[in-house]
Amino acid sequence: MTQAQQYIPALRFHFLTPLYDATLKYVMRERHYKEELCRIVPQHAEKILDVGCGTGTLTAMMKRTHPSSHIHGVDIDDNVLKLAQQKIVQQSLNISLHKGSVIQLPFEDNSFDAAFSCLVIHHLITQDKQKAMQEIFRVLKPGGKLAIADFSPPHNISMMMITLATQNFEETYDNFHGRLLEFIPQAGFSQLSVDGNFWTPLGTVSIITATKPIH
Repeated sequence: MTQAQQYIPALRFHFLTPLYDATLKYVMRERHYKEELCRIVPQHAEKILDVGCGTGTLTAMMKRTHPSSHIHGVDIDDNVLKLAQQKIVQQSLNISLHKGSVIQLPFEDNSFDAAFSCLVIHHLITQDKQKAMQEIFRVLKPGGKLAIADFSPPHNISMMMITLATQNFEETYDNFHGRLLEFIPQAGFSQLSVDGNFWTPLGTVSIITATKPIH
């Protein structure tokens, strides 16, 4: 199986990709946790990586809130990268896009001051989630910050009811059972923290942060 066959498209099917931005905006209430991600990523970070940048909405937001930083986005899907490039051109933003997998990032060790990811990790099976954390750890510089917004265990009763229908899918099981909080430190990260929980119609989205130790 080739790398291009191993990923799940943004909305699980390629023909739904044009609907991705509208879905996140109006269904997934993306503004709330994306603005928080932009706030959490340090302003002094010179080089920042968007892991699984998708159509580039958050990548562009990060550039606007960190105008002096060098922003890079990576995604394996050619279709979403084309949409991201269109946004970058339309908004006259200086952002570098790369094609690559989150489980084999096309960057050298210790390349970035910060890395962030939004609603990407839950698409991966357990083994690939662990590989993704290891790869992000590898490309971050010592002291580099990781910030992830993704599905997590329900933080109230209504979220518990919503996740009953989705928690047992292979890709989402780890998220809804809190295993990201295991995988991240297992990859070598420290200072693990859950910095916010957000209601969505599909379940709780939490922001998780961690740091690559300096040693």
